[in-house]
Amino acid sequence: MPKILTPEEILCFRNRMCDQALVSFGKHGVEGISLRTLAADLCCSRTTPYRYFKNKADILAALRQREFGRIADILAAALEQQPDTSKQLEVLLRAYLQFAIQYPDSYRVMYNEAQPDSAKYSELEAEIFRSAEPMRQVVNCSVENGTMIGDPVNIFYVLWAGLHGLISLDLAHLLGDKRSFENLATAMIHSLISAVSNE
Repeated sequence: MPKILTPEEILCFRNRMCDQALVSFGKHGVEGISLRTLAADLCCSRTTPYRYFKNKADILAALRQREFGRIADILAAALEQQPDTSKQLEVLLRAYLQFAIQYPDSYRVMYNEAQPDSAKYSELEAEIFRSAEPMRQVVNCSVENGTMIGDPVNIFYVLWAGLHGLISLDLAHLLGDKRSFENLATAMIHSLISAVSNE
């Protein structure tokens, strides 16, 4: 009879599996992740992973959920640490870019096209939404107080798309060596803020 696991033991092993899945993803992409290879990498029986995840889609969803949760925590902390509302948007943009550069495999797995439909995984969907909340909050408040003019939903997506575009080019090694990423990030942040500002 299988051992009855505590919630802490379940969470610990799920995290170990997600850690290893991220390593495998970094080396081989989504195709490099399977429950069987994860079992081998973690030196456990082939059946053990199935006590925690039904299939590959489940572990990918869990991994994405964890990484979206990580960036959500980072952005929420950055916003909380900057009480000056005139500086909050810049702080969030910089924190977002820093996360992507510091954790490139996490960022790739979060936005990889071959991911399962997040609507089938309510906890993943909740973390995706939470990760966007700090920027939505700043944009909504800025529109309300008149420092930004326009549809807050459109503004949010323009900001997000600008960041994601620069990050994607960098992760694909398409930026070349004429400008450092740091210089381009600063230019992007200033351009985005200027584009949405009512000043």
